[in-house]
Formats: sequence, structure tokens, C-alpha cells
Amino acid sequence: MGTIIDLHIHTVVGSMDSDISPKRLAESARAAGLTGVALTEHMSQWLPDEADRFREESGLFVFNAREWSTDMGHIIVLGLDREVRGQARARDLRQVCLDNDAYMILCHPFRYFPGPSNFLFGGRRDADEMSPEVLAEHPLFHLVDAIEVLNGGCIDRENALAQEVAQVLGKPGVAGSDAHMPMEVGRYATVFEKELESEEDMLVELRAGRFQAARRVQPGVFEPLEQTVRP
Repeated sequence: MGTIIDLHIHTVVGSMDSDISPKRLAESARAAGLTGVALTEHMSQWLPDEADRFREESGLFVFNAREWSTDMGHIIVLGLDREVRGQARARDLRQVCLDNDAYMILCHPFRYFPGPSNFLFGGRRDADEMSPEVLAEHPLFHLVDAIEVLNGGCIDRENALAQEVAQVLGKPGVAGSDAHMPMEVGRYATVFEKELESEEDMLVELRAGRFQAARRVQPGVFEPLEQTVRP
């Protein structure tokens, strides 16, 4: 087994709604059995020297990223320079990612589904009658590279629907805790086939589909989803 990375974590460094300090993140990640984390802050990415210091002190694989809030939904972007700002439209963000060879992950697409609080389908009164095939027609699914099929802030039914839509589309599924509290770190993780050595290395493995979404069954033991799609 390669690097086990929680692909969705918020800390006090760049997310005002988080209660996770860098020290607590390192402790919680090791206790969960993770060997890597993605820092996906709401407001801004960590400074490069902050991320480097955390890598050295924690001994973890670290990807310094960001979760973007767009007009269509929330998107984790991996591999985009922290100086890029102001991309409020999903289509514009996609173009920037294409220009910079960055990787886009649609976060928790069915949180609060069906209902008015769901970001993608909250305006549809018939949302609960829509099949996975019809749901998959939403344009945002076609702008991203992968779909978060296990999110720690979603209930099982919401995650299961994300898995079904990913299968319909043939898009890969990833997993992350969406942690804002230390005890949430590592509930779900993305398990790579090899030990990752750098952010560039992880981007190569993501594009090649050499990973699986997994749930933690006990500290250090992660069970991959059999239905995770590989491109």
C-alpha cells in the first residue's frame, strides 16, 4: 500500500471555521494511520515555507491546496499557484486549471440532498425523483477531473449517490474527511498505489487513476470502496 492521504482538511491557518492547529493536525493524522494530508483551506493556501516546515516537523506527505467556492459548488484544486485569486465562476476556474495543468475535485455534491440547501440541485422541486443518469447531466460534473465520493460531512446516502453518479460518468472518486475538528481527521482517505514523493508525483498518480477512495475501519486500517471508478 502506498500513501494514505486525507484529501480534504481545513486548519486555523487558512479556514476561519476550523479548530485544527498544525500541531493537532499532525497528531490526529498519525493517530488515524494517515501518511499524508491535503491542506484544502477555504480562504487561502498556506505559505510555501509554512507547508515546508509542517512537512519537516510532521513527517507527513503534504499537498498544499485550496477549496474554492464557485457559482456552481465547492471545488478542491490541486496544483494551482496560491497567488491565483478571484475565480468565482466554475467555468473560469476550469480554464485557469487547464492553463496551469491543475487538478479539480468536486466536493460533497449531494450534501443536504434532496432539499433547498443542496448547492447543485437545491432549486429543483423534483430533485428526489431524478435518477443518477439525470443528475450526472449537471454541467459541474463535466468541468471537474474527479468527484469526492466519501466526505466526512455527508451521510451515507449522500456519499452513495455521489458514488453512483461517478460511476455513470466514468470519473474517478476520491475521499476526504472535510475535517474542521481534530477528531474528524482521517475518517476517510484516498489510498494511492505507490509512496508519493512530491506534489507533482501525486498529480501524476491522480491523472493515471492509481488510487482508491477508502473508509477507516480502525486506526491504520482503511477499506477501499470496490465501486471506486478508475479511468
